[in-house]
Amino acid sequence: MTDSTTNTKLDRPAHLVATKSLRDILADLRKAEAWLLMAAFAAFLASAFFVVKYFVGGDMIPANWTGEQWANALLGLGITAVITAAQAFLYASGYKGSAAIAATIVVVFFGLFSEVSQSMEREDATVRHRSENSPVFQAALGSITTLTSTAAQISPEQKALADARAQLHYWQNLRAQKQANAAKVKASFATIERNIARYQQQSLSFEQQTQWQGSNHANLLGGAIAQAKALEYDEDKHYAMIRLIKGLFGVAGIWASFLFSVIIIGTFEYAFHFVGAYVADHKRALLLMGRDTRGELIHPENPALIAAQENGIPKDYGNALRETYLNWVTPERTPVSNGTAETRVQPATQVEVPVAAPATAEERPEPIPSNVPDLTRERFFRLIYTEVRTRIINGTIKPTVRPVTDAVTEVIRHHTQTLGLQPSLIGKPERQRIAEKILEKLAQEAVLEPNHEQGIGKPKYRLANRWANRPPTDIPAAAHLAQ
Repeated sequence: MTDSTTNTKLDRPAHLVATKSLRDILADLRKAEAWLLMAAFAAFLASAFFVVKYFVGGDMIPANWTGEQWANALLGLGITAVITAAQAFLYASGYKGSAAIAATIVVVFFGLFSEVSQSMEREDATVRHRSENSPVFQAALGSITTLTSTAAQISPEQKALADARAQLHYWQNLRAQKQANAAKVKASFATIERNIARYQQQSLSFEQQTQWQGSNHANLLGGAIAQAKALEYDEDKHYAMIRLIKGLFGVAGIWASFLFSVIIIGTFEYAFHFVGAYVADHKRALLLMGRDTRGELIHPENPALIAAQENGIPKDYGNALRETYLNWVTPERTPVSNGTAETRVQPATQVEVPVAAPATAEERPEPIPSNVPDLTRERFFRLIYTEVRTRIINGTIKPTVRPVTDAVTEVIRHHTQTLGLQPSLIGKPERQRIAEKILEKLAQEAVLEPNHEQGIGKPKYRLANRWANRPPTDIPAAAHLAQ
């Protein structure tokens, strides 16, 4: 596969037809389809991890799941599979229009949301694992264990306090007995009071020491727990690139992780979309060549069409074979005397498709000398636009792309001498784009209005009411418009 540097007015499928052989198109299509399948599978896994976690909840070990958790897991997998398949089919379809844009926004949002969420969850789990296995965090847990075990043991001060309180209680009881019956107690009042005072002083001292030790243990244990909580999720354990984003933009770690995930997943989603569009372009190129996705002829029973397809489609400047083929497969529009157009089906047996090799640069037809030396792109478009506008207002042609494209071809063919151009020099895709621009400009000028009854077989525009009942106008002269 090689890239072409030739500036061309063709769209991508037509450019592929003009620059690649059938074998190259089929080979590139097979490779692109394989990569599209791989991208869809990766997108499914990335989204499924997050969706299943959200639907299941609780323990993420499947062996411990209940029946309800298994049902929720299967539901999450089914939802993710359907959305991912729709995303892949949409990318590979090549659909255009507002409905396709809305569908693309929906599926891309789901992919970005679920995949970015899963990426952030993995980063969060990585930081937590690194933090919990760091030596500092393990040391903090060890200090908590040591302080807890120390607090559970009886200290010497607590034992001395208990002894002092027991002695104080003994001498206080002895004093009460002495006061009740002095003869029964041999110790004097002075000895009893002296021992009571001594043990009271010891109890007070040991009690203060015990309180201080308890407060110290509580402070140390609280500090160790706070340190362990801080180290349980250490912001310094993020990946280096996330730390760089955090320092570069001055944001929190969670926002740096979000930006990192968006960069990765956004790039993947763009690549996913590009591969899908690549597949769609190659399928359309095969259709332009009259072949299916396997390279087989779509209409093998037609000898004339086989000859045209086998010899390929010429480049942009040699468009005669393409025009002949399209005129054969669709009814040919022929003008009549009253200014209207009628459709007449040409018999297939009367059509002869010329079989010729693609024109080379030396065989390219020379343009006819123009009578308008300063003909610009704007004046060229205005000439075509004015005549087509008059025909639409008169009701000669319908405001749809196909009739307007045919009208553009007729205008160019009719004014060949004035413009100095030949219709074969302007490819059908370019004429279709001119027709679409004409319809858009007519809608902007309120000559056309949107058709609210859109659907299959319904035109996008219709003639505005203020022009519908207006008498026909004359078509301006081409020479006057070109001046």
